[in-house]
Amino acid sequence: MDYSKLEEQTSKIISNLENVNTIIGKLKKKIVLINGINSKLEKNKILKQDINSNLALQSIMLKNEFSYYTNIYNFTKNKYFKELTELSEYILIILISLNKLEIGNTDKKADIFNKIIYSRKITKKTSGELREIFTNIINNLKLVDEFIKLFNNYIEQLKSQNNDKNLHSNNFEININYKKDIITIEYNKYCDKFVKTINYFQECSDNIAKQLENSNLLKFFLNLKLKDNVRNLIL
Repeated sequence: MDYSKLEEQTSKIISNLENVNTIIGKLKKKIVLINGINSKLEKNKILKQDINSNLALQSIMLKNEFSYYTNIYNFTKNKYFKELTELSEYILIILISLNKLEIGNTDKKADIFNKIIYSRKITKKTSGELREIFTNIINNLKLVDEFIKLFNNYIEQLKSQNNDKNLHSNNFEININYKKDIITIEYNKYCDKFVKTINYFQECSDNIAKQLENSNLLKFFLNLKLKDNVRNLIL
């Protein structure tokens, strides 16, 4: 598994989500600006603002875009967190179950399990917490891989011992080989799921980013030549 590529993809996903959140912040700021202008105009008894003005239309459109992109941001981020959190928990369960297997090499096995990173409760779903979950998954997948290699060594040593000492324990060899194969299948399954999850959300977030970049509607209603500060406007 290409861990460096996955790290780059995760950074891109986080960057895309942060860009969406930045746009949401700009929309909110512009809505506050327009509300402030409307409030001042309503207090002007001589120059009344038409309730059907273009400014009113701009406010409606911006509120609609704010709601739309807020939903996209929350749905995408929450789903991505959920996918990675569940994956992290499944991998942790595998590691804990592996610790119960008696395969010798006690010191090496203990060294592997001392490196386990346990998940903590995620509350705010920040970019930092997202990176933390990603790091946990990478770390613990590597530990499963280390354990599989340790298991292989145990099997090879057992076979060698049985041959050297003419011990007829074929059934035991078959059982542990099947057990190792099951662990390997589970490992490969979660590696595959991890890669596909990252690939999917990069493509998803890339398309969201492109939509933001190419939205003429946002450019028309959001961008202003003046600073977004009501106090700087002459009304």
